[in-house]
Amino acid sequence: MDEITFTPIGYIKSPYTSIEDMPKNTSQSGDTQAQIIVDEKYIECMSDMMVNDEYMLIFYFHKSIGYEDKVPLRGVGPVMGVFSTHAPNRPNPIGVSTIKIREIDSNVITFTGVDMLDATPVLDLKKIY
Repeated sequence: MDEITFTPIGYIKSPYTSIEDMPKNTSQSGDTQAQIIVDEKYIECMSDMMVNDEYMLIFYFHKSIGYEDKVPLRGVGPVMGVFSTHAPNRPNPIGVSTIKIREIDSNVITFTGVDMLDATPVLDLKKIY
C-alpha cells in the first residue's frame, strides 16, 4: 500500500496537557472549553460555521506510540479489539470527536467536547447534519 501524508489545518489549544488528566471521551469533558487555532490560509473554509453547530473534529493522536491489537475499553473495561474502541494507540493514530461550537473569532474556534491534548494537530472538520 502507498503511504498517505496529511498536513494539519490547525491545532488544539486545550487545558489538558497530560494523558492522565484528559477525559477518555467527550461525554466526560462536560462544559470544559478548548480552542482550534485554524491556519489563516483556511479562513474561507470556515465561512459557514455557526455557533451551536456540531462538528466531527478529526485529529492526529500526536502522543501515541505503537498499539496493541486488543485493549481494555476506556482503559478499564472488557478487553476488545482496538477497532472497537476509541483508544489513542492504534495502527493509524487518528481521532474523531463530536464537538459543539461555542464561539468563532476570526480563525479561532472555541468549542466543548474536549477530549484531546494541548497542541493536538487538527486534520479536518466536518459538520454534523
